[in-house]
Amino acid sequence: MGNTSTWIAVIDDEEGIRRALLRLLRSAGQEAHAFISGKSFLDSLQTRQPGCVLLDLHMPDMSGFAVIKRLQQIAPALPVIVLTGQDISEKQKTDYLAHAHALLRKPVDDANLFETIATALTESSNNIP
Repeated sequence: MGNTSTWIAVIDDEEGIRRALLRLLRSAGQEAHAFISGKSFLDSLQTRQPGCVLLDLHMPDMSGFAVIKRLQQIAPALPVIVLTGQDISEKQKTDYLAHAHALLRKPVDDANLFETIATALTESSNNIP
């Protein structure tokens, strides 16, 4: 796996959301790259690993939860911030938060998103030996 850096991976099947998140992150000076599916993101990890992942929960073919489970096997220290626009139960929230850094509701408040990313990156870098 490639070196970890501070770039952010944006994984969402909706083009408008991917573009909006990329614009937002880049306007703040953050390097970000978008992926249309969990599979395309996971395939990219063979060459380069991000510092943090913004992951849509509900996607066709491979759900966000399936991506998280795979990441736990191949990159367990990689912080994942789950994004969802759908209602989920308290049990689902608990399940996701057991495997992700945070769970945020779409539309995401910009300040909250940046704060959550900063915390995830800081905590992740503190866990590197």
